[in-house]
Amino acid sequence: MQRGPSIYALQDSEILQLLAALPDTTMGRRYGFAFQLMATYGLKATDLRYLQPHNHDSELWLRARSVDTDHSVEAHVPCRLEALKVLNREGIPQDWDLVGRVARGERLPPLGRDSEADHQLESYLLDKPAWKIIQNSAAQSGQQAAIDSFKQRYACAARRLRSSDQQR
Repeated sequence: MQRGPSIYALQDSEILQLLAALPDTTMGRRYGFAFQLMATYGLKATDLRYLQPHNHDSELWLRARSVDTDHSVEAHVPCRLEALKVLNREGIPQDWDLVGRVARGERLPPLGRDSEADHQLESYLLDKPAWKIIQNSAAQSGQQAAIDSFKQRYACAARRLRSSDQQR
């Protein structure tokens, strides 16, 4: 069985370039907010609708929800999310006040139903020149840039952090 290309992990510099290239419109800002959350917290597009601030708006949690697949309901328990901030070229973490923005009810882009969320966000990126550059870069390394590339960035950052902690 042949599998497709692996999912590309976005680099922090690519995320910042992509965000800077989004239009300065209401929708551009909403999509940018979604991408910031996904990269910083390792979220899937579907998770965006289940965010909830806790502890006097100092923490972000993924609240409990039910998932109905094949007529079976699986409960997801709430969990606290751990931020791995995107770093600029100088290594300075980006402070986007994501928890505060969620607490204030900043709007996200239209996500459709849970099963449509990935497609909604990916469709928005398809015609963006900055995204096409990222896709080309990923393809050159035999990988695929997709909406899950934001989550993959988080996974790689977490592994690097664990590795550096173990070396100390």
